[in-house]
Amino acid sequence: MRRSPERSQRGPASALSFEDKKPVAETSIVVPTPGGRFLRCTVASVVAQTVSNWELVIVDDGSTDGTAEIAATLAADDARIRIVTQKQAGIANARNRGLSEISPGSAYVALLDHDDLWMPDTLELLRAALTARPAASGAHGVATTIDAEGHPLRFADRVGLPDRLGMIEGRVCPWPLDRPTEFANFAYDDCVTSVGSGLIRRTVLDRMGGFDERAEPADDYDLWVRLSRHGEIVFINRIVLAYRVHEGQRSLRTAPRRGHGIAYVRHKLVTSPENTPGQRRVAIEGFRAHQRKQLRERWSNLLASCQRGECRAAPRQVGALVARLVAYARGRPSLSQR
Repeated sequence: MRRSPERSQRGPASALSFEDKKPVAETSIVVPTPGGRFLRCTVASVVAQTVSNWELVIVDDGSTDGTAEIAATLAADDARIRIVTQKQAGIANARNRGLSEISPGSAYVALLDHDDLWMPDTLELLRAALTARPAASGAHGVATTIDAEGHPLRFADRVGLPDRLGMIEGRVCPWPLDRPTEFANFAYDDCVTSVGSGLIRRTVLDRMGGFDERAEPADDYDLWVRLSRHGEIVFINRIVLAYRVHEGQRSLRTAPRRGHGIAYVRHKLVTSPENTPGQRRVAIEGFRAHQRKQLRERWSNLLASCQRGECRAAPRQVGALVARLVAYARGRPSLSQR
């Protein structure tokens, strides 16, 4: 009997699906944007990566300035880029929307803000760090700062890039460069400049879920806290991100409502049922250490104001100091605290 050709055995539909099947992206990238003039440069820094096996989901969060059209053009130029649009709902919601749109088979997830830039080897470095440490939940590197035009900021103009400090036996200590970032670091403060300086293992992210929208604008800090409960976060002492400082930054906008934002994250850090007894102890120690720093700063500001004869705000400042002292004694912030 004459043997049928292989294509005929599969049938036309099977042959078509086999030939058109796209390779699964190794890394899924989410870039939320409310609009602005930086998206094209940010996407260019993704396209310029030394690794090419990625997909990019741009989430247009209710822009009204033509950003959606720019994003559509970028997607038309590169099949790895997709755009989804929604009514403005905030960055945490937009990040979650992007995570819901990524392909199911990717191994890593990266989140990049629409105004920041990656170095050409960012994904390569972070991926190599995670490959070398299979038990790690994520990896992050160092950030530098640029202005609105992309020029490096002078040291005096730079925002306060966080130090890697952490809790060791109840004390705040500098963190060795060769030691991963851990829960003990985040118990004291957020030591990751921006979520764009990190790469997350997809299996861990799927287990713990996405961003807590109540935590905005500290939703990335909350994510790192939760990630650190699932394993160490590898630190690489290399610049992987250019963090852009400009007037339109979301992080510089109106403070969150009471019970939201950083106070909520710190309260949750201490009280979460996901904490082990050891983590809860470290969280309380870290919170109190951070409160001591804040109390010293606010007391110094109060004295300086009074010395200048600016005492009108003193009662409110004293009230804030008392509230922080109560929170210190309790070992967690009040949800009414900003």
